[in-house]
Amino acid sequence: MPPDIEKTLAQLGFKEAEARVYLLCLQNKQGLFIFEIAKQTGIKRSTVNLILERLGNKGFITHHVDGARKRFTAESPEALLFRFEESLNDMRALLPLLNAVSGSDKKTKIRFFEGAHGIEIMHKDILLTLKLTKGSKRENLAIASGDNVFELQPEHQKQFIDKRVKARIPLRWIAPDSPLTRKIDTRSNVECRKMKFFNPKKYKFNIELDVYGDSVALMILGDEPAGVIVENKTLAESFRGLFNLLWDSLR
Repeated sequence: MPPDIEKTLAQLGFKEAEARVYLLCLQNKQGLFIFEIAKQTGIKRSTVNLILERLGNKGFITHHVDGARKRFTAESPEALLFRFEESLNDMRALLPLLNAVSGSDKKTKIRFFEGAHGIEIMHKDILLTLKLTKGSKRENLAIASGDNVFELQPEHQKQFIDKRVKARIPLRWIAPDSPLTRKIDTRSNVECRKMKFFNPKKYKFNIELDVYGDSVALMILGDEPAGVIVENKTLAESFRGLFNLLWDSLR
C-alpha cells in the first residue's frame, strides 16, 4: 500500500490500524467478514471489532447481514471528502490514490444504516451525490412526513436544508397535509422546494423515501431509526417514474 495514503489518512484522524482496515475494505467492494479482516491485516479479532465500531460510528464503514454474520464495506472516498471538506481542503489530493486501490464497482450497491447517526449519514449521501450529479437526475424527490426527521435531528435545518439550498439542489416533496408541512410550504420559494400534499388519514406513510441520482433511500425515523440506500440506475429510474406519476396525479 502506498505510504502516502496512510500518512494522509493519519492527518485526517485515522489511527494506523483504522487506516489499514478502511483501505482493506475499500479494496473489497463485496465486503469482508470480521475474521477475513483480522487474517489479512494481522490485527487481533477483538481489536478489529473495536476498530469497525469506531469507523462505523464515524460513517466510514457500513455493514449488511450475510447469513448470520455481518459483512463490512467501506464508504467511498468521495464520502470521506464530503465529511472533511469544510476543514480539510487537502482531502481532494487523496482521492486519486484511494480510487487507485479500490476494487471494481458492482451494478448494484446496497448500504445499511442504524441509529440517528446513520440517518444523518444518509442525508449527507443525498447532498454529496447531488452535488456531483448533473442533468435531470440532479433533484431530490422525497415522500416524507417531515415531523419525525426534525424530532430525530433537531439540527436538520442547518445540517441538510441550508446546505441543499446553498448548493442550489432542487427538492420536490410529497408530504402528508398537516400544520407543520403547510408551514414549511410557505418557505418553498426561499428553500428551492416544491410541495404537494396527500391525506394522511386515508394514506398512511410512516417512512421517508428519497430518489436522487442513481440511488433510492428508505428511512425509518421512529424509535429505532434505520435505513437502506440502494444504488442501481434501473431501480432509481423506476422509482423516479413512480414518483412523477404520483406527483402529476396530485393537485
